[in-house]
Amino acid sequence: MESKNKMVAEARLFVRLGLLSFMGFVFYYAHLFFGLLDNVVLFKTLAITFLLATIPLPIIAVNNKKLFPELNSSGKAVLTLATTLLLFHHFLMTFIFVLFLKGESMF
Repeated sequence: MESKNKMVAEARLFVRLGLLSFMGFVFYYAHLFFGLLDNVVLFKTLAITFLLATIPLPIIAVNNKKLFPELNSSGKAVLTLATTLLLFHHFLMTFIFVLFLKGESMF
């Protein structure tokens, strides 16, 4: 029974981190197009926070074979690819935000 509880806890963690990472999409593009935050320190901190929340997703997807038992091997490969692309996206957006943006919108 303990392994089932652990499996459910890891699935919950994965889903919560995934939702936080998708909230990062909203943050990145809302700030990029509309310049919603005027505080430079706050938006750089949020960008780094969303990147740090995304880092464990591909690790969990690759290392945990029992994460979503209903998925077949191709579904797990797609999940791994999606989380890896999400990590690369957040890394590049955080790189742009921290190094190049000065607190104003791009457009």
